[in-house]
Order: sequence, then C-alpha cells, then structure tokens
Amino acid sequence: MTSRLKNIRLIVIDIDGTLVDHEGNVGEKTLQLAKELKSRNIYCTLSSARSFNYSAHIAEEMGIDIPFVTLDGALIKGVKDDAVYKGVLKDSTVHKAIAHAEKNYGKITMCDEHNLFVTPNNAIVKEYTKLSAPIKEINDFTGVKDILEILIFCEDKASMKHIKQSFGFFETRGIHLSVTKSPRNDYYLLTIKKKHSNKLESVKRLVKYLGFKKEHVAVIGDWHNDMPLFDFGAYNVAVQNAIPELKRKADYITNSTNNEDAVGEVLEMVKTHSINN
Repeated sequence: MTSRLKNIRLIVIDIDGTLVDHEGNVGEKTLQLAKELKSRNIYCTLSSARSFNYSAHIAEEMGIDIPFVTLDGALIKGVKDDAVYKGVLKDSTVHKAIAHAEKNYGKITMCDEHNLFVTPNNAIVKEYTKLSAPIKEINDFTGVKDILEILIFCEDKASMKHIKQSFGFFETRGIHLSVTKSPRNDYYLLTIKKKHSNKLESVKRLVKYLGFKKEHVAVIGDWHNDMPLFDFGAYNVAVQNAIPELKRKADYITNSTNNEDAVGEVLEMVKTHSINN
C-alpha cells in the first residue's frame, strides 16, 4: 500500500494530536521536510478545528504558502490569500441561536474569519473554547456579520436538548448541529455551522482548487472529526495515538505518536518514494 506514496503531491495534516506535541510544538523533522518537499513540488497543508489565526502561525512556521482548512471546514484560506471558501451562516440563524441560548441558560460565543466574539454575560466561554482565536469583547451581538461558527455551552443536558430541538429540522435550514461533552463532564457544547462546512467537503474544495486528484493526496489524522476525511479516497494515515476507529480505516499507521513527530515519519516516507520514483 505504501507504493501509493510515489503519487502524493499534497499532504493534508490535522493539527492537535497529530502535527503538534502536547506542548503545541511542531517536530523538527517535520519542519525540515515540509520545506524540502515543497522544493520538489510536494506540498503540505493543514485541516483543523482551530481558528485561522492559530493555524496561520503553524503554516508560516512550516513554510506553507497555499490555502489551508480551519474551523473544521468553515474556512479555507491562505496566510496571504483571500478566502477560497467561507461557510457564512445566515443572520436569521445567528439571531435564533442567541435567543434560544439566552432562554435556556446557555453561554454563547461565535466567530468570524478573524475573531471570537464574547459579551460580558458570556465571558466564561473564554475558559472553554479551544479555537485559539483573538477574543473581541463586545457589549452584545447586535450587528455581528459573516459568522462562520456558533458555540453554545450548557452545564446540563436538558438545556442543551431544548436548544437543539428549537432548530427543528435543522438540515432543511442549511445548517449542521453537533453536540459534544467535555472530557471532564462539566459542560455540553453545541456547535452550529453551515451545512457542508466540514473537513471532508472543504478538503474536496481545496483539492479541486489546487488542481489535484484524490490519488495525489495523503491525509493524516488522529480524532473523530478526521473520520469523514478518511472516506475521501486519499492515502489515509493514522498516527500511533489515534482513536481505534480511525486506525481501522487507515492505509498506514505510524510507529510514532504526535509527541514523537509522527508527521515527520510520514514526510520521510513520501520523500523516499519520490526520490525512488
């Protein structure tokens, strides 16, 4: 199966749990090989649930000058480029989310391309969100525009259930809702995004934009939100610390974990096969 590596021209890399170690650092081998492969016209890019701001710092460190996927697919943008894709939510969806969060004791925040918006009544969400976006404090959400993602935090399951149910048949509204529970079991999180603003669809958009085919692409991941991406038909790589479900869908499982520069291991393989080809 590793023979497919000779055709790879684009490597799509998840960030947390895959590219960076537990301290948020990219491995030295990865930094070196990403730039070396680019000189051979083999490109690395990113696909992450994190904000554009956070991802852009890593892209610059790795010498990535093509667009990358952020906010789990809601935004495709390069460090110096205009957005290739923005999954902007309708104003009516934003207003509905605000109203139902307030009615059901949910704490709400939302983000556009650049900022995470926080009001005085919802300031506690700064302790929860993992987007690592610049925080912009505003008096209220009146007038916010071009929202890409809404996050609502609830301390109890019943409140979260009421908020989600208030959207009715949400798929017909052109949005996607997902509920997750914190690892410490102290809150529930409802994420609201535009329909089809996910990792899989946005990587498809990016691959098409760059002019590649899926047989030219490798994807590297570790977590549940990488599962759909492994259905794209690319060369699927799960890092050693990945969840079992992802490993079962992988074409290759690294010997290294993210703390041992697993991505560097993959880039070395791609380099070797490109030289021997």
